[in-house]
Amino acid sequence: MDPDDRQELKPRLGRRRWLLGAGALAGAGAVDACVVEPAWLDVTRHSLVVDRLPTALEGFTLAQVTDAHLRGFGRVEQGIVEAVRRAQVQLVVLTGDIVDRAAALPLLAELVRGLRAAGAEVIATLGNWEHWAGFTSLGLSQEYRRLGAELLVNECRAVRGVVVAATDDGYAGAPRWDHTLASLAGVAGAGAPRILLTHSPAMFDHVPDLVSPFDLALAGHTHGGQLTLGSFAPLVPPGSGPYVKGFYDTRAGRAYVSRGTGTSVVGARFLCRPELPIFRLTARR
Repeated sequence: MDPDDRQELKPRLGRRRWLLGAGALAGAGAVDACVVEPAWLDVTRHSLVVDRLPTALEGFTLAQVTDAHLRGFGRVEQGIVEAVRRAQVQLVVLTGDIVDRAAALPLLAELVRGLRAAGAEVIATLGNWEHWAGFTSLGLSQEYRRLGAELLVNECRAVRGVVVAATDDGYAGAPRWDHTLASLAGVAGAGAPRILLTHSPAMFDHVPDLVSPFDLALAGHTHGGQLTLGSFAPLVPPGSGPYVKGFYDTRAGRAYVSRGTGTSVVGARFLCRPELPIFRLTARR
């Protein structure tokens, strides 16, 4: 081959290798986003320091499931139940968007029964998709009760010594703080830890001033961005406010926004695995 021809061939080969490499990288990213990550549950563990925690509640453990958008009972759902069993979780809270269509109710039953069999109490609240799917609070409450769980909407309950308050979803629902506070006053015990459940985290900024901070506030809705570039989440849904994932100090108190366990709109996750956060309560030393 003529030397000039060889020199001309080198850039062509370089471009071809670059294109092949870019194509392989894109293909690997697509497989990761559509196949690997959505089925790869990340169980995160957090120690929550609570002032004046009753001795009997030292080590109390709760887990949060949110944004499941149940489509089947696969590796993620089985992993949730198994993680709850292994960690001896006493309370599982479902913070909305668990079911987004009536056809998913048998899957909800399988999930709740699995969590109950693992030894956990189950408390749920509503997300925007439950509202959009046409579920009523009464109808879904009856379904949860039939499964041995409880749906809370703008109300509170004492569960195993912990006070759980839940608002309706702030994006698609009708949160009523007056109802929630009236219920809270009726169940709050001296020194009992107080947990707030809501779906869309922008609600953290709408807690009335007269409410003392909760020991833990939990929300979902954002999916952690679902498709992210490291810590950058290009798209989060309306109702998220400034919150994406992880811990925040808010008007509601110490708050955590879970990445959720399912997918919405696009059946993919990128650099944002499904998450089951588990919290262990401990007294301030």
